[in-house]
Amino acid sequence: MAEWRPGELDQLIDIKREALTTDDMGGSTIVLTNIAADLWAKVSPMSGNEAERFDKLNATMTNRFVVRFRDDVREDDRIVWDGEEYNIRSIEKAGSRKLYTVMYAERGVAQ
Repeated sequence: MAEWRPGELDQLIDIKREALTTDDMGGSTIVLTNIAADLWAKVSPMSGNEAERFDKLNATMTNRFVVRFRDDVREDDRIVWDGEEYNIRSIEKAGSRKLYTVMYAERGVAQ
């Protein structure tokens, strides 16, 4: 497994999580709350795909996001990078002495 240098983490990302809040009418609404804001990351493109579905062209993109070690990120969280929202699809398991957290996230799909 590759290791990264801190200087390679040169892109700012936010990590967000869905939270259920109540509204004034007694109902509830899902909002995205920040888990981490302005987090330095190394972003690497991994794969892209384009497919037609229901007479509409859909494009997806998977990127690898590497950040300093975090143990509070979950696979149902989202990453916002460069104004685009990415759904986290997997997080590499880290040992107790890992310096970095590696996440794979996809843009262009619904959760």
